[in-house]
Amino acid sequence: MILNLGPGEPSYIPDALLGMAQDTVDLRMLPFLQCYAHDPFEWQVIWFFSAHRDEWCSLARLADEMGYSRREMVQKLAHVAETKLLEERVLVTGPIYRLSESPQVRQQFLNLGYEWKQMPDYAAG
Repeated sequence: MILNLGPGEPSYIPDALLGMAQDTVDLRMLPFLQCYAHDPFEWQVIWFFSAHRDEWCSLARLADEMGYSRREMVQKLAHVAETKLLEERVLVTGPIYRLSESPQVRQQFLNLGYEWKQMPDYAAG
């Protein structure tokens, strides 16, 4: 963490001295990320559903919040749903999605959600 960017040398204090360390890698998450996070879209899905764990979300809402067209979302979400990361239901109004009920997947989302809440850019959602 850089505390001062004024004239001269910046002051650096490791995050571990200020509380929870953010500059280390949690190797327990590696298998989950290798399985589910191959491209930026999958990262966005993980981020979105870490903040909306128990909600069913419509295709329109996901497209609006993630910045994709609905056509792009249909194709991309079909692939993510095949990996069992998300559950999909098709209603008269269109498909809706939510995080898988798998305890292992949900635990990893809890871990990632906790980590991302520590970073202000990811906490807004």
